[in-house]
This record gives sequence, C-alpha cells and structure tokens, in this order.
Amino acid sequence: MPDFINRLRWGLLALGCPAPRVHRLVREVADHREDLVEAALAEGWSKAEAEVQAEVRLGNPQQLAEDLMVSQRRASWCGRHRFLAFGVLPLLTFPLLWALILCLNLALGFALGFGWSHSRLRDAADNPTTFHYLAIMVNSAAYVAMAVVAGLFCRLAGRSAAGRSWMWLAGLICTAHSLFIHTYFSPHNFAMTISSQPQWIQTLIPLLIFGLAYWNQRRQVRRALKFAVA
Repeated sequence: MPDFINRLRWGLLALGCPAPRVHRLVREVADHREDLVEAALAEGWSKAEAEVQAEVRLGNPQQLAEDLMVSQRRASWCGRHRFLAFGVLPLLTFPLLWALILCLNLALGFALGFGWSHSRLRDAADNPTTFHYLAIMVNSAAYVAMAVVAGLFCRLAGRSAAGRSWMWLAGLICTAHSLFIHTYFSPHNFAMTISSQPQWIQTLIPLLIFGLAYWNQRRQVRRALKFAVA
C-alpha cells in the first residue's frame, strides 16, 4: 500500500476518527489517488512521476486527514457543537432520563401491583418489605439511566468523529454526576439531591462503560494499523 495512504490512515486514527470510518475515508482517497495516477499516465507521465503528481494534488496527508475530520464533524450537530453535546447535554440528559425511567417503573408497578389505588400504595409504602422492593426499583432506575446516558454519549462521540478527548469529557461529567448525585427515597417522598458522600456503586457504571468504549477504540486502532502494515 502506498506510503501516502498509510500516513493518511495513521493521521485519521491519531485524530480520533472511528476505525470503521477510517476504512471508508481511506478507500475513497485511495480510489481518487488511483484516478489521478491514471489521468497522469494518460498525459504521458511515467508510473513514478504519475504517483508523485497524484500525491502533490492530494496535498500533505496529515493536512488532508485534518480536513477530512473537519468535514466529518461538520456533517453532524454533535460534531459542530461539541461543547454543548459533550459538556452540557450529559448534565441535562441524566436527570430527565432518570425521571422518565422512574415514572415508567412506578407507573407499571402501581398499575400491576396496586390497581391504581392510592390507599393501597400508601399502605404498601409503610410495609418494610414492600418499601424495600420499591427502593430497589428507584435505585435501579438511576443505575439504568446512568448506563444509558454513558452508552449514548460514547456512541455519539464515535458517530460524530468528535475524538476521544470529548468522549472523556462526557465521561468525566457522568462520573462526577453519579459520584455526588444521590437518590433520596423515603416511604412517602423521593428526590434527587447532591450528597457529600460519594455513591461508589453508581460511579462504577459510567467508568466501566467509558472504559470499555476506550478499550474498544484502542482495539480497533490496533487492527487498523495491523491492516495498514500488511
């Protein structure tokens, strides 16, 4: 494979472009390069001169990689507004999704277990055994919401070609959010509050998801580099 194409591939990977998208972009540039080589050959240039002319027209591979990344980011809202997408939205998405999942869980449990009877629900809340199961439901809603939010922003960072630094910013915000945001639940009241005591179990969820996303990206990069060398 031409050195120009390998340098382009390495440049895209270094800028955080997802490996599957790197394959597509490199293939498109390689096809365009071949077209330029064939056009130069038709003009009477030798094979070596035609390749040089093609690469001169394509420009510096590192600059070309940066230009391709810019065009990829401009193609999506998250890529154009990375601070809003990965610095602000995680703060808003988690409480909204947590509330939605919690309401759905409680509504389902309310309908199936208590037949929409407020008196039966109040009696059940005063029962330690029933309240224990309700507390599990509330805490599970927070865990599920954090897992979904972390997975969502990992995927958005990859699809928008935002780069690993923006993915880690979203991961840092999700981790801080899950570390100090506490779900308070009593027999007749529940709320989301800021706690000075870290919530370690909840914090492990975004750390695990973002860690797995980073490991998967590194694995794809190694496979792409191995393919480039081959």
